[in-house]
Amino acid sequence: MRRTLTLGGTRLEKFAFKNGKPLPERPLLKKLMEEVDTFLNSGINRVVLLYGLRGVGKTTMLAQLYFKLLGMVRERRILYVSVDEVKMLGFHLPEVFEGYEHAIGERLEELSEPTVFLIDEAHYDEKWDLALKVAYDRARNLMIIATGSSAMEIKLSTDLARRAKKIHVTPLTFTEYLLLKGIHVDERIKSNFRKLLLTGEVDKTGEKIPRVLSSFDPIEVERYLISGSLPLALSSKEPLEEAYSIVERTVHWDLANMGFSREVLEKAFSLMLMLASGESLNYDRLTARLGISRPVLARLFSALEALEVVFPVRAYGSLGKAVRKTPKYKFLAPALRAAILNRFGFLDVDEKTLGNLLEDAVALYLYLMARENLGSVTYDAEKGGADFILSTPRGKVVVEVGWGEKDDRQVRKTMRKIKAERGLVVHGGEVRREGEVIWLPKEWFLLML
Repeated sequence: MRRTLTLGGTRLEKFAFKNGKPLPERPLLKKLMEEVDTFLNSGINRVVLLYGLRGVGKTTMLAQLYFKLLGMVRERRILYVSVDEVKMLGFHLPEVFEGYEHAIGERLEELSEPTVFLIDEAHYDEKWDLALKVAYDRARNLMIIATGSSAMEIKLSTDLARRAKKIHVTPLTFTEYLLLKGIHVDERIKSNFRKLLLTGEVDKTGEKIPRVLSSFDPIEVERYLISGSLPLALSSKEPLEEAYSIVERTVHWDLANMGFSREVLEKAFSLMLMLASGESLNYDRLTARLGISRPVLARLFSALEALEVVFPVRAYGSLGKAVRKTPKYKFLAPALRAAILNRFGFLDVDEKTLGNLLEDAVALYLYLMARENLGSVTYDAEKGGADFILSTPRGKVVVEVGWGEKDDRQVRKTMRKIKAERGLVVHGGEVRREGEVIWLPKEWFLLML
């Protein structure tokens, strides 16, 4: 514990600095700092949980927060621990908290100064939620910020759920990717593109678009789709190899801890390769090719959804229809699809592959907007139907995606069928509008979030 308190900053430097300069910060860090400010101004205990897909930058955010805290509280009042290391040493979180009490000579009930615990990879301790709840209840003047996988939210106990503020850390959007490379996109431009999607209306921003587009090389769109949805793309020499290691850890640790047998874990890699290939698949074909039962396949899909490896786009229509039809599974981070294809030698940077990666990115954007606007994302399961249907209280928007130029036949067919108000074609051509259908260049769409 003494070593942890002494060397905490040294250990975290590599996550927060590069060549002695602070790494760019995601906008989400500002939200986290607001939670810290609330704690410091009130002195009331707080618990914040950062959860999300492995590799989305949660440890980096803790490191950046650590160095910001150094100017606000004393160094010995900031405890950073990575629970995977704690487990490797044969200890558990309650023993970490007890060790901290001995190191500073105060019990948690007696903390005389604002104290912050930064608990990384909390889910490595099977009883992490109970440990945090007990520390919260015992202490005064304590803030706990813990990170974990997306499955963390599922295993959250009712008692801790009432006490904790949850912050979802998602893969990078294209504008966040650009921001981490030092290129800022005006918030008004992003807001206007979202307004265009949700309402069909837009303010006058056309004159600003060329300036934004000229601020980055067009090849950045491909780079973002292939590896840039995960922050490691900006620091790693082999980003796809590192991204695939996320897939391996997800299978060998997260899925294994969910009770899957070794045989099924090996099938999980085959399943993800089949999904990454982009071919049309249904449950019957998957069970036959994988050699597993439908209930096991359903459990596996449910686990991958919970871990946010894949995002299910279900069929539009009644609940019965949605259940009967196999969802279209998109990778929440396009980089995971690219990493899987790369590992097995199938990553061809051609129109088909880039189109599949672009669909992943569009699915991510629609998923985020559906969460923000109390909506849902589905697809038209009929032959010749559109890729996505975004349903919100403001209405329905039909979306079709293609790497090259696209026509509007699929969009208009689905619009007529579901009586949608608007249609959007995300493609590789020019911007134009015909009635209620808008063609939007893929670069423009990616500036939306």
